[in-house]
Amino acid sequence: MTSGSLFAQLDIGKRSLMAQQSGMNVAGHNIANVGNEDFSRQRVELVSQHPGKSRFGSGVEFKAVERITDRFLNERLVSEQSRGGTLESRQSGLQRLENLFNDVEGLGLRSALNEFWDSWGKLANSPESEVARADLANTSKLLADRFQGLSRDLLSLRKEFNGRIAERIEKVNQTAGNLAALNERVQLVERGSGQANDLRDQRDALLKELSRIIQVDWVEDKNHALNVSIGNGWPLVNGRHANTLEPSFNSNEAGMFSIRGVDPKGISRDLTGELRSGELPELIALRDDTAVSFSNRLDQFASELAFEVNRLHASGTGLNARFESLHSSFALKADALGKPLPFVKDGLFRFSLVDENNDKLESYEVELEAGKDTLADIVSRINETVGDPKLAAADLNRDGSVTLRAGGAYNLVLDPDDTDFSVVMGFNNFFENLQGAADFRVNERVLTDPNTISTGRGLLPGDNSVAIAIHALQFKPTMDADSITFDEFYNGLLAELGLRMDRSLGEKQNQQLIIDQFQKLRDEVSSVNMDEEVADMVQYQRGFAAAAKFIGTVDEMTKTVIDM
Repeated sequence: MTSGSLFAQLDIGKRSLMAQQSGMNVAGHNIANVGNEDFSRQRVELVSQHPGKSRFGSGVEFKAVERITDRFLNERLVSEQSRGGTLESRQSGLQRLENLFNDVEGLGLRSALNEFWDSWGKLANSPESEVARADLANTSKLLADRFQGLSRDLLSLRKEFNGRIAERIEKVNQTAGNLAALNERVQLVERGSGQANDLRDQRDALLKELSRIIQVDWVEDKNHALNVSIGNGWPLVNGRHANTLEPSFNSNEAGMFSIRGVDPKGISRDLTGELRSGELPELIALRDDTAVSFSNRLDQFASELAFEVNRLHASGTGLNARFESLHSSFALKADALGKPLPFVKDGLFRFSLVDENNDKLESYEVELEAGKDTLADIVSRINETVGDPKLAAADLNRDGSVTLRAGGAYNLVLDPDDTDFSVVMGFNNFFENLQGAADFRVNERVLTDPNTISTGRGLLPGDNSVAIAIHALQFKPTMDADSITFDEFYNGLLAELGLRMDRSLGEKQNQQLIIDQFQKLRDEVSSVNMDEEVADMVQYQRGFAAAAKFIGTVDEMTKTVIDM
């Protein structure tokens, strides 16, 4: 049959019908996916049928369904997702952190601190007022509660970040498994001459989703599989197989974990420090760096505030400041007993014995040498200085604490201390603990008997020198090598958090503009344009009708020939 025969013409018509029908199918498929943002529009590729040796053409041939994409734009869009995920998590995490420090309706730490200073000011004006003393005890308890509450909230926030990390690990594993499954399906379809356009769209969407969580490197191999690696080249997806991420719990911090990559053979590698941008690495940074940093600085603030208040309070006297004995609030661990007592300074530790009328009977000065004296040395020197255990004595207890006791009908009064021994060991302290915000609390003796609050020195009636000095701490540079005040330190902490919050919000918005720009460029190339699809549909419809008309005409010509 020559290409110019009637039967050849019927074959041309049939090919044309099939070609137009294929085009209509593709147009319909495009229109059906008009709302699918991960879909890449498709286009029928038609070529003219090779005529061979004939002078006449042989019609049209369906070659392929082309997936309209721009590889560069797709790669940039995937890559930019990682930074977008980083900044989204950072902004969200800093917002959660800022909410903890916000002083809404006077319920924050700043308000409690202001009330604490104000109460000391009131007590300085009326050192013998029971009302002012009770008010100070209450505001101090409130301050301690706020410190403890904020510390608990910061720990809870770290646990929240930890939980979100676990969720992201699960999502990474799920996505990696789906990518491996899609690799297998793509390979099966494209093993011959098939085209896995829709499967490739799904695979690219998963890659973009994965990149939002963690920065990835990827390459398509000769078998059409997408191989994905993270960190310093650790293979997450290799052809049809996916490795997994697993939490590795930290024995030093209950519930906190690092991240290990594990292959099917059980060989693992710590990836925590290798992971780059994306939601997952940023959550790790928020948990282990940002939240810990603010928690440590809160602890520093609480510890130094307690230390400075106790330093002044320990050597002062209240309305009821005579003690038969003084037991230290703090104790040294066994391994520290043989070492020089930390934090003490060279100078004189002073105390006195008074009678029931508060008349001083004896005053003692015990010389301490910083960096040399152990606690046992100091206890021994106190006893040597007194000389008579019937007057007074110091005991080093089994638990590492120290007890100072007066003999007979005498009582103890602490005098100004150059060495900080009183505050280091916790004699007559106002705050009970110096370890940080979590266990910051007021001495129980102060809460049960506010008359023991030190306001002056030497049992002098109306003496308010200690109360004035403690109130003045509000304005005295004591933090960061005596360069800023307590209020300036805390305000600086809040200001830094606010600046980081504003910066992260701006960076997040700018990054979203970049992502939106690349998405727009990608959509201009790959998204479905309804006007174009309708125009193509009309074209294929008319082409189909024309091909049918052509076949009908050839059929009539064939009948004419047969009837001759």
